[in-house]
Amino acid sequence: MAEERHGDFLIALAPSDERLKQGTYFDVVFTIAAWLTGLFSGWTTYLGFSVDLPKVLAAFFAILIGLCLVAINFRLREARRKALGLMGPLVMLAVVFVISFISNTNAIYSYFVARDIVSDTQEEAWRVFDSETSKILAAIGEVPAYTALEDRKSRLVVLRENLKTQIADSRNPGFGEIAQAHYREVEKILGTTLTSLRAPDPTAPPEQLKAYADRLDAFIVEQADIQFHNDPAAPLDDFRANVLKVRAFYEGKMRAKEYSSDTTDLMARDLNGYAVKALALMPGTKLELKEINNSADEIGAFQYTWRNFLNWINPVAIVLSCILATLLDLLVPLLTLLLYRPEEGY
Repeated sequence: MAEERHGDFLIALAPSDERLKQGTYFDVVFTIAAWLTGLFSGWTTYLGFSVDLPKVLAAFFAILIGLCLVAINFRLREARRKALGLMGPLVMLAVVFVISFISNTNAIYSYFVARDIVSDTQEEAWRVFDSETSKILAAIGEVPAYTALEDRKSRLVVLRENLKTQIADSRNPGFGEIAQAHYREVEKILGTTLTSLRAPDPTAPPEQLKAYADRLDAFIVEQADIQFHNDPAAPLDDFRANVLKVRAFYEGKMRAKEYSSDTTDLMARDLNGYAVKALALMPGTKLELKEINNSADEIGAFQYTWRNFLNWINPVAIVLSCILATLLDLLVPLLTLLLYRPEEGY
């Protein structure tokens, strides 16, 4: 009966010449399974702890948990074969399992929900950011000083185009009376007297007239920037331009599906900053803005994982992570208790 010392009750019924061979195969499979599950549990333990603990400490716990699981599995097999007490190994397994389960569920849950939670949170953040910045832009558009500034800018664009067209007009080229009238209108809009550039002779080639028109237009734009910058509504205009620029940036991220918790955090920070600045620039405006909830995508740390568990965020991932974390540590011990039996023939 010596050959039965390598087997279990499932292979005990095999022919005698096959028992040793089957028992050896079973022990090889057991050894591989014990080491694989131990190593994998150690790795997930490291992933689960590495966010909250220093990397070295997380690695220490991971190695300790992995080796303990392997040792417990072999100890259970030995106790089962020799009909020894199982209380000691089972108590140790319970202690190791509790620690491993906490870290493993954190790591597995974080892996399952990383993409979905980050993308869903950012999509919702963008909807809030888009709607609330639209409110800010609408409020800016209702400020009389801002609308007056925008009207000046719009009229200036038309006058600049008319001036350039008139200077290059083949029927009345150069800086003549009509062009000078346009120029005076430009000065009225800007609220200042401009020193006009020396104009070429009306009989100059068209290319020279066009070059002069471009230089004069660039000069007007330069002066307009100075005058508009000093306008009382200039801070509102700059604020609006910044909001539109940042909106375009985040919209590009959403169109490209470039999801990142960092982007969501920046979106929330920008919207909070805009709310403060809008109230400072438009103190009399009743502007109530929502805030972006960027906490749901904070995964990896224990506090966020367990908060998501309590809030039942992604139930499928919660259930799967608990099942896999349990099987990872308890499957081999369970099979050991079920498949091995006390040896005979002492």
